[in-house]
Order: sequence, then structure tokens, then C-alpha cells
Amino acid sequence: MNKDVPAAEADQRAGGLPVALFDALPAAVVLFEPGTARVLFANRAARTVADGVLAKARSPEEYGVSYRCFDLAGRAVPLERMSGVRAAHGETVEGEQVVWETPSGRHTFEASGMPVLAPDGRAVVVMTYLEVTDRDAAEQRERHAGEELGAILEGVADAITAQGPDGRLVYANPAAVQMLGYATIADLLAAPLPELMARWEMYTPEGEPFPAQRLPGRRALAGEEPEAELVRFRHVGDGEMRWARVKARPVRDGDGSVRLAINLIEDITELKVAEESSRFLAEASRVLAGSLDYERTLATIARLAVPDVADWCAVDLVGPDNAISRVAIAHVDPSKVRLAGELERRYPADPNAPTGAANVLRTGQSELYAEISDDLLVAAAGDPEHLALIRALGMVSAMIVPMCVRDRVLGAITFVSAEAGRHFTEADLALAEDLALRAATAVENARLYESRSNIAKVLQASLLPPHLPDIPGIDAGALYRPADEGFDVGGDFYDLFSTSEEHWFAVIGDVCGKGPEAAAVTALARYTIRAAASRRHSPAEILRWTNDAMLRQDAPRFCTVAVVHIDRSGDDADGVRLRLALGGHPVPMVLRASGAVEPVGIPGTLLGLVQRAGADDTSAVLAAGDTLLLYTDGVTEAGAPKVWTPEDLAAAIGRASHGSAQEVVDHVAAEALAGREAPPRDDMAMLALRAAA
Repeated sequence: MNKDVPAAEADQRAGGLPVALFDALPAAVVLFEPGTARVLFANRAARTVADGVLAKARSPEEYGVSYRCFDLAGRAVPLERMSGVRAAHGETVEGEQVVWETPSGRHTFEASGMPVLAPDGRAVVVMTYLEVTDRDAAEQRERHAGEELGAILEGVADAITAQGPDGRLVYANPAAVQMLGYATIADLLAAPLPELMARWEMYTPEGEPFPAQRLPGRRALAGEEPEAELVRFRHVGDGEMRWARVKARPVRDGDGSVRLAINLIEDITELKVAEESSRFLAEASRVLAGSLDYERTLATIARLAVPDVADWCAVDLVGPDNAISRVAIAHVDPSKVRLAGELERRYPADPNAPTGAANVLRTGQSELYAEISDDLLVAAAGDPEHLALIRALGMVSAMIVPMCVRDRVLGAITFVSAEAGRHFTEADLALAEDLALRAATAVENARLYESRSNIAKVLQASLLPPHLPDIPGIDAGALYRPADEGFDVGGDFYDLFSTSEEHWFAVIGDVCGKGPEAAAVTALARYTIRAAASRRHSPAEILRWTNDAMLRQDAPRFCTVAVVHIDRSGDDADGVRLRLALGGHPVPMVLRASGAVEPVGIPGTLLGLVQRAGADDTSAVLAAGDTLLLYTDGVTEAGAPKVWTPEDLAAAIGRASHGSAQEVVDHVAAEALAGREAPPRDDMAMLALRAAA
């Protein structure tokens, strides 16, 4: 129909049906002739859709040209499947969607129709076409949005689930399926909630059991807006501990009731492992730096590694003779430590073994056993009893890393996973190798310190008399205590020697600084004083001689010295006659038998700084029971920042009035160091001479 026709003619074509009524309808109505499918009538709505012109197809063969119809997928509808043709052949069509292409564009309709009897008795096929283009577009947009949302959720790396009011899962993305250990989404959604929860062990970050009612999803279903929770969890089957940050939000209906809980489960295992690894290495570094007793330190490291890194840890070192010694072993179960010890005793490792700690020590290459199979145990066992012992350890995974310093292998650290069921990874191996490197550096430093400390002790001993000689009528006592841990040669020294049976000399000195230069100056001063004393009895002259020698030798350090000449050549009825001189040294103290304490001597100039050292002899007498105490400033400064005044020193000496020379020295040292937790910062030396009562 290309244009409107008179109503009478239209009614006649429609078999007497009220076409005027059809024209008033908002939906498109088309009448077909049964059998031929010839178009008899189209109402105004149908013509409007066709932009006012609706071609009149006289037969189905003309449909393909007159009416371009498509299905929802965009495929052309074959002639025999067109709704009008099917209805003309007696088929009832109801709510079938079809896309009709018109000059104004494509329109989507729901077609319905069936044959009816017209008033004149003829059969007519009445087809209605309800346009649903807008609705279809909305549905398509909704469907597209749903597909996009589904694609987004499927692409999210974190697990996302939705729970219904009864707690069952009604949605899960692929990441959730993988995390929760199911084969398919359908399997996961079909799993009863008790079965799902029974598959997992959950713990708080502190290692306590995590109650299921604390899960954010449970709380969201209860109407809360829960905070995120950190959960440690592991599958009951494989035992590998993982970390997750769990978040949940409720989805509410219009009345406020909760109909869904949306869960986001973020696997943060790698992040937490890295965090714990950094914390572990920081603590290990602190422990390694805290002591120079490397065997004790390595034992502490082994204990630190258990259970955070492994279930048991062993440390082996290579000795000077290339012998391998186990210096530390730790296990979460102390009984297993005994078992491992028995295993090592009865079946010592073959140093030529192609694998294991011996091979790591030989090659310096790490070994990682992500999974220890029973076949591996059988291959490693020497006999059935050996195999039984190895199996009893319950090893699941292991790694052995070398302790290397400058291409030298000092030892190896073995980590074993057993009870926890953890399988070590390359990341675990990297952590273990980092720890081994730090441990190796600590061992090397400790050994170097021990060697240097021994050298310092031997050299220091060479600068002090091996023992105090016996002087007739005089009791002598001495003390030398190095600062810190005796790593360097100190500058404090003392000496007690004779140049004849009647003449003795007591010397105490303090060279500025420490180390080799201080040792060289100490030796120079000590032996120069001895040489000078063999020619001169005046302490002042001896000090000047020593000063000149230091300047001639261009000594790198200056020093303070006190020299005492003990004259036993005359009558000792009044006591022991002394002469002393001070080269910049602290003034000695005399402890009288009465308990009184008094200084003796005149301060002089430092030695090794100026051409003419100022020093004067002072005479004194030690009566019976009197004690002369020579000391270095390390005594008065031992309590730094609090420093003893002369009165403080005199009071400390006075409290030892009835002791021997050695007891006086020991008492003063004890008071000087009282209350100190750390070693003093300076060396301490004392020499005491007590006249026999």
C-alpha cells in the first residue's frame, strides 16, 4: 500500500474487518491473505514506521525485495521463516522478535498473529507488530554492561565472591575458584558452606585461630560495615601458609535488609613474605652485629630462623684444617634436635658426596629441594636403619646455602621444612642466601677480630713485665685493664726493675692513643727509661733523657710518665727512701698506715712535645705499712662522663687502708668501675708499692 485508500475499499480488502479501528491503534497491524501471504492492508502505524510508504507485496517471492527482515543476531530471515508467511500458512506466531529495516533505519518488533474469520466469512491473517526498539536497546545495553562487568570481574586478579543471606556463595570469579581450590565455578558454588570452611585452617597475624564469625562476609550479612581483616590461611591438604586481606560490603534492598555480601579476597602472601623477610634479615643483622662470639651468634641465628623460615636449621663451618663442624642446630621440636644429632653421629656426612652440605661446601653453589620425595630419601640412605631415621625427620622441603666471603666458603646453612609442610621456592632460596652472606661476613669479621685481638694481647703483654719482681721489704701489686674488648694495643704501661741490688725503679706511663703507633712509642719510652736508669738515678734526668730520645726518633705520639727511684742502699730504719719525678703524669698518692691519703710529686711537662721537658725530683719516705699508688688517668675517668676529683680518688684509696698492695689496686679498680655496664673507654693501669710493716 503506497498511500491511504478509501475506507470502504479498505474494509472490502480486509473482509469487512473495521480497518478504521486498526488505523487508530498505536501498534502496527498488517493483514495477510491466507495461503498466498499477499498483503491486504497495513494500518497507519505500520505505514508510519515505513516512512509513510509500505510496499505491497503480492506474493512471498516479493518479500525479499519489499521487506528486509533480520533476526536479533543480524542475519537475514529466510522467506519461509518470515512471520507473515508462517502465519499465512496457518502457524500461530506469538511474541517473536524481528528486526525490520526501513528507510528510517532498523526497528525491532515483537510479532504476533494468527488467521481469523472476517465478517464476510473470509479468513484473514491478522499480524500485529509491537515496536520494542527502545526496550531492546535498553536490554542490549544492560546485557552489554553485564557482559562487561563479568569480563572485568573475571579479569580481576583478586578473588571476588557474593554470598546470599544464608551464607552460600552465589557468585565467584575465576580468581576465587583458583584461590579456594575448586576445579570450576559451578563446583565452588555448589559446595555447601560447611564443606567449604572445613577445607581451610585460618589464623590471625599473631598465629591464633581465626574465628569464622569474624570474617567480614559474615559480619556484612549481619548488617555491619566491617573493617578489612588480615588472615593467615592454609589448605588442610597441602599445608602451605598464605596471607589474605579480606574485605566485604553488604548489598541492601530498598527496605534496608541485606540481600548479598560482596567479598574481596586479596592474596598478599608475596607482600607479607617480603615484609617478614626484610624484618627477619634486619633482626639477623642486628644479632650478627651484636657479638663477636660467632659460634654463639650463629646459634642465635639458627633459632631465629625457626619457625619463621624453616622447621629446623643447622649451621656447619669449615675449620682451619678443612674439617667440617656443626656449630648450631635448632628445631621447633627439641626431640628432633636429638634425633638429628644421633643421625649425624651414626651416619657422618660423606665429604665427597655429590649433593648435600658437603657438596655446597666444596662448590659454593646452593641446593634447593622444593619437594623431598621418598625416592630421594631412599637414594640418600646407607641402610634400612639410616632410611628409618631420615624418614622420622619428616622432611618435606630443604635448601642448603653457602656462607661465602671473597670466593672462600666458610660454611653452609641448611634449612628444612617438615611439620609446617612448606615447600621452599626460589624466593625462599634468595632469602637464605642473603642471610648466609651476612652470617659469613660476621664470621669473617669475628675471626679477624679474634686474630687481631690475640696479636694485640701478645704485643701488649710484651710491653708489660711478665711478673713483678720481689723487692726486699716491699710488697708490689699491679693491674692493667684494656679499654673496650682489647682490640687494639693500649698506650698505658707500667714497669718495675732493678739496676742493682740496691736500686730499683718503678715506672708508669700513658701514651696518647692506641694501636701500632702507640705501641711503638710505649716500647721506645719503656726501654729508653731502662737504659737511662742504668746510668742515672735521678728520675727527672731519666725523664729528660727519654724526652730527648722521643724527639730524636720523631715519635708520632706524646706520653706522660712517672718514674720512682727506690733506694735500698742506706739504713731503712725510717722507712723506704723514694725519689720521684713526673713528666705530665697524674700525681701519685701515698696511703699512710694511719689511713690518711696524700699526694706526692711535682707535676711536669709531657714527654715528646718540647725540647726541654720540665721535671723535678721529689723525695719521700714510705714508713712501715705505707703504700705508694701510681695510676693512669684511665682510673679517674673510668666512670665518664663522671670523672673522679683528687678527693674522690683519695677517698677510694682510703677505703683500702688495711690491704696488701694488690688488694689496694684491686679495690680502687672495683670502685672506679662500679655501676658501669659497658667497658671503660680508656685503658687503666696501676702500680702499688707497700712498705713492709
